[in-house]
Amino acid sequence: MKLGIIGANSNVGTELCFLLKNNVELIPITRNKIGSLFLNHHNFTCRVSDVSNENDALESLNDLDSVIISSYSVDKYSGSQTRSSQKVNEDIIKNAVKFSKPNSTLFYFSTINVFPNDIVPNSSNFKIKSSYGKEKTHLEKLLLSESKKNNKRIFIFRISQVFGENQPRTHYFRKILSNDKVLVSISPEKISNIVHIQTINDAIMKCLENDYTPGIYSLVNNPQWTWKNVFDYYKKSKTIIEYESKTTKQQKNQLSQKTGNGLFWNLLKSNKKHIKPFLYYASTKFEPQIKKKLAEKKMLDAISSINNSKSLQLDNQKLESLRIRRYQNIKTFLNNIVHNQNFKIPEELSELENTVRFNIEEFSFNPIPGPFLNDLSITQKLLDAHSKNISFNQS
Repeated sequence: MKLGIIGANSNVGTELCFLLKNNVELIPITRNKIGSLFLNHHNFTCRVSDVSNENDALESLNDLDSVIISSYSVDKYSGSQTRSSQKVNEDIIKNAVKFSKPNSTLFYFSTINVFPNDIVPNSSNFKIKSSYGKEKTHLEKLLLSESKKNNKRIFIFRISQVFGENQPRTHYFRKILSNDKVLVSISPEKISNIVHIQTINDAIMKCLENDYTPGIYSLVNNPQWTWKNVFDYYKKSKTIIEYESKTTKQQKNQLSQKTGNGLFWNLLKSNKKHIKPFLYYASTKFEPQIKKKLAEKKMLDAISSINNSKSLQLDNQKLESLRIRRYQNIKTFLNNIVHNQNFKIPEELSELENTVRFNIEEFSFNPIPGPFLNDLSITQKLLDAHSKNISFNQS
């Protein structure tokens, strides 16, 4: 079976090449020669092709039994979506479906951001998806429509954080979790949505080898890992993880206000530019309620600001006091060493630790809903079998 990866030089695409090469006749596809250098160095034979161009797509895809779309175009200057980059994404999808072999199977990597606010609470207001989520939703629909017209099997994987030896998120977690002590702002038993590249590879092979129903699937580790599973897997043996799972008063207030005030409170949480048009068109009977909510919000913001200021001031005072005490103890300790006297190491010195606080937006995400693929291999076993066989030079 010939399987092509469009965007083979992406972080996910590159690592998939190393996992898939022993199972299929792999064809990495990159947009330019520079993108193929790393893979060529590791003895992959790449096809250099701009799949958004019909002629290039016809030449590079016509003999492929399966295609993975691992590319996502953005404007190279702003790093965001423009109409030009949107058209590139659309053309890649249309051409991949149109010019791959008849009855071929296609895979597309989508995102957890296509789900609404109750899954990704930091992404938007009014349950409006982020621009990235909206673009991916549009591309999902386009892919389903094109596959129906061309009689192709399509599997869309909705993914959150991807972990693997070539993934930036993995490098970041390892760096944080190499400290002596890490304070984590999350309950250890909360479910994460992470997926390892080995599970993505397993899902692709299972879809190719079995009679799974084409469609949209959420993809996570099997079984789904808790955040404690993630931290325990990546932390150094010396690292102490301390979980701060208690909800603060401020968070409780925010939750109460969110659940108890409906439309008006959600309106006030959003950007102010949405309030003025609403006030202009809304009936006058709503005006007292809106003004009341505005007053409540202003008051709570002021209280929060004062509390944060006091907390920061106390933290700074404690930190300065600790620094002075440690300096004095170090000075005394060194003086006694110089004068050859017996002196017990101060407690502050013996307990000095490299401590960091760790908090990312994904900690607030709720478990991604299904449907999920059945009968995937256990992720931990896949990691044990593959992780030591794949290495990437990060120098």
